[in-house]
Amino acid sequence: MKTILLFNPPDPQGRGFTREGRCTQDSGAWATLWPPVSLATISAFLKEDGHRVRIVDFPALGLSFSALREIVGRELPGAAIWSTGTPTIASDLGIGKLIKEISPETVTAVIGTHVTVLPEQALSFEGIDLVIRHEPERPAREICRFLEKREWERVAGISYRKGMKGEPLHNPDSVLLSPEEIPFADWDDLDIRCYRLPLKGRNFLIVAPIRGCPYQCSFCTAPIYYGKRLRKRPPARVADEIERNIRRHGVRDFFLWADTFTADKEYVARFSREIIERGLRITWTCNSRVDTLDRETLLLMKRAGLWMISLGLESGSDRILEASGKRISVAQSRSAVEMVHGLGIKTSGHFILGLPGESMESMRRTLSFALSLPLDIAQFYAAAPFPGTGLYREAIQNRWLPDGTDLSQDSAALELPGLAASVVDAFRRYAFRRFYMRPGAVLKLLSMVEPPAVRHMLATLSRTARWAG
Repeated sequence: MKTILLFNPPDPQGRGFTREGRCTQDSGAWATLWPPVSLATISAFLKEDGHRVRIVDFPALGLSFSALREIVGRELPGAAIWSTGTPTIASDLGIGKLIKEISPETVTAVIGTHVTVLPEQALSFEGIDLVIRHEPERPAREICRFLEKREWERVAGISYRKGMKGEPLHNPDSVLLSPEEIPFADWDDLDIRCYRLPLKGRNFLIVAPIRGCPYQCSFCTAPIYYGKRLRKRPPARVADEIERNIRRHGVRDFFLWADTFTADKEYVARFSREIIERGLRITWTCNSRVDTLDRETLLLMKRAGLWMISLGLESGSDRILEASGKRISVAQSRSAVEMVHGLGIKTSGHFILGLPGESMESMRRTLSFALSLPLDIAQFYAAAPFPGTGLYREAIQNRWLPDGTDLSQDSAALELPGLAASVVDAFRRYAFRRFYMRPGAVLKLLSMVEPPAVRHMLATLSRTARWAG
């Protein structure tokens, strides 16, 4: 039986890099790497079917392309399936050629939001056999079931080339997994020590209670990957997965992976009660929207182990929030942050600079807004018009995106009327300086750092200070 190789590829610049659904970013954005939950859930399905599976997270292990060559040469896998991300897409897709040079019979397949939207671009790269579109688990399972005869026409949710001319074919989309079908992530073959909470220094894992996002923010790729409909796993099953991770891996810190965990308050309450009633002594963090929070639910979440909540605040301008389809207001953001802070829960606020309609005045307003809030952590991203988003379509239509521009939240790409990308980048560095170089902010951050994380966080702060100038 041949091995199925699943991997998060090396970063072309040698950085730590997360490629997970809508989140494709280097480790500096969160001061840590995320466990590759998509690969882990694919692995669970494949092992259930009796396949021999190997998962490798190259960035987490600090491994390079030479290590990838060695592993492919040693394993000669029946199939290789790997994650891709827009910021590293050329390098990610170039891996197909690397694999085929070593193991020509290996079937190659890629996953991710970028290749979902632009499958023909992916197939134009030498050595890419298959593109898995949208949610990857079911198509990956079917690919491996039909691996011997390579009857790709029978696999829903993939794109591939067929015939002498290599015409691209796009099979109908795969049916999304029902909440009950979503498997426990299989972390057994990964080195859990690679994934540490930046402020705590302890190992953490991802558990995904909900898939799908009903919102339509112009800058976000979330609905591309998991769809728009909320699929809520039974709280008891999510708690079972958490308990298994405690038993198998000794992990008690979790990131609840859901684009908006609090979209259904009743579900959140049921989950929190399940954790409390089982007496699970865990801590966890999650993402949320400011318009889905209330005091009663937050208190219950805190009792269940919530210690930090990440909020997409985006802008200090109601005009820009409206134009981006965020459907929140600055007043709602302030109210939510103050409520969360007042309950003793840490807050991480996320802002985007350089969205359509942005100006120096609106960026200053966003920074002033961030400084006025009782945030524990703030992230300032550059607006990135990722393929498949409304922002991408708007950028192409208005010619805001110069040809050949790299797309990343770490570097502005849009040349907006009256606001150059270079100006946005400079202001982003200034925003980090202003937020974190305040004595009170530094002391607050350091007070949150637990002993195992001190060295890591000091190094992170030093790198950020050098970058921000």
